[in-house]
Amino acid sequence: MVADERDEIRSRINIVDLVGKTVLLKKAGKSWKGLCPFHADKNPSFTVDPTLGTYRCWSCGEHGDIFSWVMKTRHLEFVEALRFLADMAGVTLNSRGPSVSKSDKARWAAAMQDALSFYREQLLKSENALGYCQRRGLTNEALSEWEIGYAPDVSDALANQLKRKGHSLAECRELYLVEEDTVGGYYDRFRGRLMFPIRNENNDLIAFGGRLLGDGHPKYINSSDTPLYKKSRVLYGMNRAKDAMAKEKRAVLVEGYLDVIACHASGVKCAVASLGTALAEDHAKLLKRWCEQVIILYDSDAAGQKAADRAVEILRNEGLRTRIALMPEGEDPDTLLRTAGPSAVQHAVETGLRPTEYKVRKLLATSTPDQDVFWTQAVEILADASNEMEMDRYVVELAALYPGSTDPIASQNALRREIMKFKRRRRTAHADEAVPRPATPMLSRELHASELAIFRGLLEPGVRQLAWNVCGEGDLFVSELGGQTAAAIRAAFPSGPPSEKPSVWVPAIEPEHVREAFSLAQHDLRFEGITVRLVEDAVMRLRRIQKTRELQQIKKQPQDNERLKDFLNKLKERHQNHNPDAS
Repeated sequence: MVADERDEIRSRINIVDLVGKTVLLKKAGKSWKGLCPFHADKNPSFTVDPTLGTYRCWSCGEHGDIFSWVMKTRHLEFVEALRFLADMAGVTLNSRGPSVSKSDKARWAAAMQDALSFYREQLLKSENALGYCQRRGLTNEALSEWEIGYAPDVSDALANQLKRKGHSLAECRELYLVEEDTVGGYYDRFRGRLMFPIRNENNDLIAFGGRLLGDGHPKYINSSDTPLYKKSRVLYGMNRAKDAMAKEKRAVLVEGYLDVIACHASGVKCAVASLGTALAEDHAKLLKRWCEQVIILYDSDAAGQKAADRAVEILRNEGLRTRIALMPEGEDPDTLLRTAGPSAVQHAVETGLRPTEYKVRKLLATSTPDQDVFWTQAVEILADASNEMEMDRYVVELAALYPGSTDPIASQNALRREIMKFKRRRRTAHADEAVPRPATPMLSRELHASELAIFRGLLEPGVRQLAWNVCGEGDLFVSELGGQTAAAIRAAFPSGPPSEKPSVWVPAIEPEHVREAFSLAQHDLRFEGITVRLVEDAVMRLRRIQKTRELQQIKKQPQDNERLKDFLNKLKERHQNHNPDAS
């Protein structure tokens, strides 16, 4: 994928038409206005600028171009948004990686669908499988809704069916449907198992998971990674949960297929599960696209608690708020639904604990204050509290438990000191790994009006060449953002000013914050009808500001009288050259 492809897409798609499919827009001067879709907007604060190819909410701050619009409104990653817009614009992408043709995808999808149909038919023929479903509380409605099937305990039943349907078994092997034996034949990957089809958030059938009906090992078999499926990037139930997640701004994370189905049956429609693997960073990134908070509803056993601790760290690193729901001893969402009903599952979700409270409760349940390990763990737990108020709450609670303590305030202060010492040691240990934070960009209001005039000139074909030339004088600009914007223009177009319309090149300017200059210049009424003369006047004003600043610097150094005298003579000569009639 190259920048030219993005530019071609921008040139073919009108951002007003794109955004207008979701937001009711009305013309307002050069822009279009409407209610912001990113927050509860009551007064139109959302604008779309077709000249710049950008949108902005002046209330909540959301902004971007056609690519960020599709990413945010459709919850897609950039590459997915690129493909979506390329299809809309009729642009062929030149992928740098191995390409997958539409015919390949169509064959794979057909093979997967035929496998699903086979499994669904076999379920209806198996009294054993249907009996198991009934015992597990899977109603006919649930079996239909979740497309659950059955793989018969026959070595090549699916392989023969796929062959009759005209599918290449070698290709089906790549999809993890069949496996090749030592003599060149093929047998079924899944046998004697209840089958759960796995769909991605776009509802594409990409994999299967199979569970034994009785005891045995392994209890579950899940598809390995295939051309369609990467397990670290897919969450079971996402296709059904995403709308509820987007609406509620939260997700419920459980451990298995039946737990997801039980949660949805209980009215918890935002439940999903990772598939045969621990929660991964890519899972957290996927959740981040749809929600702001994740409630972890894992089993209450030691393995479930350990997995919950790990999930909290991964989700927190992605900026997601977390809560941990404590299941009753020996229960999971599936068994809880069958033994106590939907309200019990809902209650477990709604009473989830913050990570610090969860860890403190676990500490109190597994250790006692007369043990040194209790206080070591207490200090580490409280050092990770999300804020000072949360930390202080548990400092007061735990300090009161210190053996032999008669002064609660002294105990609290001592515990706080230990927490601070731990934090300092941790900071020191990680000092070498620290990455310097980038400087905060200069606020847009600090741009000088004359700089805005130059950037406004870049938006007009008749003035663009002069404005581009001026951008090459880096020391002319008097604000940090002005200098950054000028440098970004010359870096993006080193051979001459851009020839495309601004809606193509403005959204592509990097870094992102310099685009603010063009938005301000475009909407500043002082620069309506910008001309070459106005830009020249702006340049003259900036040069005067520059010389005034230089003179002030020299005056601060009275010992350098020769430099001051030379500077004043040059100013006098320049004035006479520009005004030949002056006497």
